[in-house]
Amino acid sequence: MIGMAKHRAVELRRHLEGSEGSVALNGGYLYIYQGDDLLHIASIPSPHLLGERTHDTVVDNIDEFQDRTGNRYTIVINSSSTGIEWYLESYPDDEAALMTLRYEIKLNEY
Repeated sequence: MIGMAKHRAVELRRHLEGSEGSVALNGGYLYIYQGDDLLHIASIPSPHLLGERTHDTVVDNIDEFQDRTGNRYTIVINSSSTGIEWYLESYPDDEAALMTLRYEIKLNEY
């Protein structure tokens, strides 16, 4: 029983957060889907590349959106010299809705 609960928690976590090792030198966009429906496009900022340490290079973006049933979400996107990380800071208790979320990154080339 504990193994199944842990597996489910790990599976849910994949829908609540993510990361990408690519550096968004020129920014980009995080596409947020629920199933096949595009819910929101959030901006990925360019990192502050003049920072001396990794944490000095972090630039974040906080964005709010909602799904088609009115559930509200807040996503935090951190861009740094080591890549991009994102996580849902606030989200509904509807686990079924959360399990259908997926993300796609598109970086700006120029």
